[in-house]
Amino acid sequence: MTGEADGVKESLHDKKHEARSIKKKKRRKALLIILGLIMIWGMINLCITLIFSGMIPHRYVSAQEGREIMLSNTEYYDNMTQNDFDFRMRKSGATKDEYLEASRESVSDYSFFEKWYLNSRLARMALHIKLKGYDLPELEEIVFIRADLEMESGASGYTHGTQIYLNGELVTIYALMDIIPGFSEYMDKLLYHELFHCLTRSNPQFRADMYSLIHFTVTDTEYELPPCVLERYISNPDVEHHNSYATFVIGGEPIDCYTAYITTKSYAEAQSGFMSNDATALVPVDGTDIYYTSEQASNFDEVFGTNTGYVTDPEECMADNFAYAMLYGMKGNDGKGYPNPEIIQGIIDNLKQ
Repeated sequence: MTGEADGVKESLHDKKHEARSIKKKKRRKALLIILGLIMIWGMINLCITLIFSGMIPHRYVSAQEGREIMLSNTEYYDNMTQNDFDFRMRKSGATKDEYLEASRESVSDYSFFEKWYLNSRLARMALHIKLKGYDLPELEEIVFIRADLEMESGASGYTHGTQIYLNGELVTIYALMDIIPGFSEYMDKLLYHELFHCLTRSNPQFRADMYSLIHFTVTDTEYELPPCVLERYISNPDVEHHNSYATFVIGGEPIDCYTAYITTKSYAEAQSGFMSNDATALVPVDGTDIYYTSEQASNFDEVFGTNTGYVTDPEECMADNFAYAMLYGMKGNDGKGYPNPEIIQGIIDNLKQ
């Protein structure tokens, strides 16, 4: 009996050992498969990046060159308001010199890892554009500058001409998390959005065509902001011109207006970033010292559409719509389309001409 019991025990022990061995082999096999898939994904990403990243002309600059380029935008800085400086420096009575020095100090170097990540996203964008048969307007070289954007209320990015300033910390986070499927969708949207600004600067006709999709007409007249607007005006580096208008119905009357980005309070009253109390001002093109709010225009949503809530200016509205068209096509983010599909269709049709 004892011998039989020992034999049973040995048999059970052998079976357990064999089962553990099989489990280890399965785990090892699964791990190898995962590692293999990661390597394949890495090789595909490498090939796409090397082949397509140069199709969107761009370069990355050092902190030193970035500071020089940033400070060369003198016309923009000369036209900034006291409201700009106060909100951006988070204090009343801030000066232009203080703002410029803080802006200069905000610029830093891209790491190799960050540049590789951005190149991989740009390459995928270029490949997507090619596969869809889109023909982008001629584009001047884009210069990428890394900054903290704290003075832009922590924005993700902005532009001057064909200079794209990206929030450095944001780029680092997305680069580190890129292995998660779908995680970089926001970065792609941001890059498409900023790319649109570069395209409209490089191509006035493209800008006019895009604005017309939301009922804005681009003119040869640069409208002068009236005193009541200047008092609350916030400069937007993405908006170089106030020379387009749309017809808004205000108090039952059609009034041709352009848009301006303002705050509803002074910094002394708000004690916060400008994005926490911003508004879109509708300013009559006839030069009257008055502005209307978006709520006063009964057809505001009809003019801008409701695909995006970023409706401070036709430039920003269309940059978002452009990003949606590039990322999601006519299906939209959730596969259910858009409230105003004609805007997206108009963008696609323009790029396929």
